[in-house]
Amino acid sequence: MSSEVILTTGSRLHWGLLSLAPRTGREFGGLGLMIEEPRLVLSIKLSTTGQDCITASAGSREKIRTAINALRNHSETVQDHCFEITLQSEIPQHCGFGSGTQLSLALARGVTVLAGESELTAVELAHRVERGARSALGVHGFASGGFLIEAGKQESSAISPLVFQAPFPEEWRILLITPQDQAGISGAVEADAIQRLGPMPVELTEKLCRLALMQLAPAVLEQNFREFATGLTEFGHTVGEFFQPAQGGVLAHPRMRELEQLLISQGVEGIAQTSWGPTLSVVCPGNAEARKVSSLVQKTGYGEDCLTRIVKPLNQGAAIEHLESA
Repeated sequence: MSSEVILTTGSRLHWGLLSLAPRTGREFGGLGLMIEEPRLVLSIKLSTTGQDCITASAGSREKIRTAINALRNHSETVQDHCFEITLQSEIPQHCGFGSGTQLSLALARGVTVLAGESELTAVELAHRVERGARSALGVHGFASGGFLIEAGKQESSAISPLVFQAPFPEEWRILLITPQDQAGISGAVEADAIQRLGPMPVELTEKLCRLALMQLAPAVLEQNFREFATGLTEFGHTVGEFFQPAQGGVLAHPRMRELEQLLISQGVEGIAQTSWGPTLSVVCPGNAEARKVSSLVQKTGYGEDCLTRIVKPLNQGAAIEHLESA
């Protein structure tokens, strides 16, 4: 048995739901992408002190304690151990990167491996730490990476099944623009916002499904950037129009709304908010093009008070390194 494991995973971009509160059929669903950065690196050791020791930011520390308690409720083998946990690199919270799911699943994977349960799937781990209540993109992305489409769920306790996964073209890049003065909504506020929106029209779900399965998925397989970029811009804007009453506009942050229109006027495509924002993502055909768009963002002033970064797609699941004591 390993005495320490180190888990590494990237962030999840969620470009929008496919369904909400339907009278019949599946709810939620959606599409998104795993990216290399921001990155989570988590070290877990068996503790010899008889208690858990957690080194992380305050918000992440609370999530870790909650996840450990949930794991112990599901497994007697986990109950028999205490752990020394160090979050070496964190994914920013409430920015649209799916930080909570990646942290909970990385913790669950490491803890269960050290406790002798190494064969659990990402879906089984998600059930144990109570993730995937609405979206399962982060669950499936933790397992496989890549571009993902999930089908939605028919039962509230289910994890939405994955219906499409493919490697994202390696040369494509994603420019992330994250305003630092506003966080995306989450938790109870998110649940309340979804409740107030009411049913998504069937015609809208049909349009989003057509874009997902008949334009975006084949564009990834064929590495057709233009087809993907135009489809993603249309998908993101269409989803944003539906969520406008809950987030104050087609995009959550007012300056990102202005930036979207500026970029479109300059011929830039591949634009979509991730989750509830405030991060805006722009998919580009290569690093040079991503730098050009980033330069445009900075020159026009929309990069002020924003963190901008150019990242690569992540086409593999979370990595786990086993270390033995000397």
